[in-house]
Amino acid sequence: MKIHPDANEGAVHVGGLSVPFHDTLAPEDSRDTVVLVHGTGGSAKTHFRTLFPMLAARYRVLALDLQSPDGELTLGGLSAQVAAVIDQRAPAQPVHVVGYSLGALVAADLAASRPESVSSLTLVAGWVRADTQQRLRNRIWKQLFESDQDLLREFVTWTAYGHPFLAGRGEADIRALVDARTFPDGIAGQMRLNAVADLSGRLAAITAPSLVIAGAHDQMVPARQTQLLFGGLPNARYAVIESGHAVPQERPAQLFQLINEFVTDPAAAPAGGIREALFV
Repeated sequence: MKIHPDANEGAVHVGGLSVPFHDTLAPEDSRDTVVLVHGTGGSAKTHFRTLFPMLAARYRVLALDLQSPDGELTLGGLSAQVAAVIDQRAPAQPVHVVGYSLGALVAADLAASRPESVSSLTLVAGWVRADTQQRLRNRIWKQLFESDQDLLREFVTWTAYGHPFLAGRGEADIRALVDARTFPDGIAGQMRLNAVADLSGRLAAITAPSLVIAGAHDQMVPARQTQLLFGGLPNARYAVIESGHAVPQERPAQLFQLINEFVTDPAAAPAGGIREALFV
């Protein structure tokens, strides 16, 4: 099933990998382009199924499915995939890049490497480098991945969603969330990258106006981490959504509103601005 009825599907070849894309570009479509970069273990469809059509009503939307090579996975390698898709599908003008979770780090690396390609940068549930709490969760994930993936599904469901979201659902709904959890090829390498990736030397090179969005109840990327990311960007704003880490699933309409307002006029909100607890 396509992510959107108007999405063209194909693949761009880069570094021996075939990188799938979903692109709403139509003849004579001169709207701004929004590029979506998903997070760990996800895809355009699993992480942006609801957000994609909301954005497509106002923008050309280009999303891709990051691929994991056989060797070491790096932020630079992943951002090169994004760059290759942009170069082939949207070479004419800078694009608005939205990255979620690991995708936020990939998007930031792209913006640092290719400032001319990025007109605005939205980083959802991103971080600079993993702290002790994140590395501990990562080690628990690895042990369960290797020993008990049924229990891992429950653990990931518990950590991905905010406690208000989970508390408002019955056992059948929770079981459906657990059962829907999958571990696609390459996820172990992405988790290893989550533990070692480090943007601290890259942030100063990002010139694009940026928006950092945090989930108020995020257990995977606590607020102190998104605040460090916000503080390290030269031209950034900060907003909080009442959500866990799974912001695109829990609060897609609110996420869309923030992205739309920012992309429409990135300079409208002054750099350094904070919109705490924007949605309740």
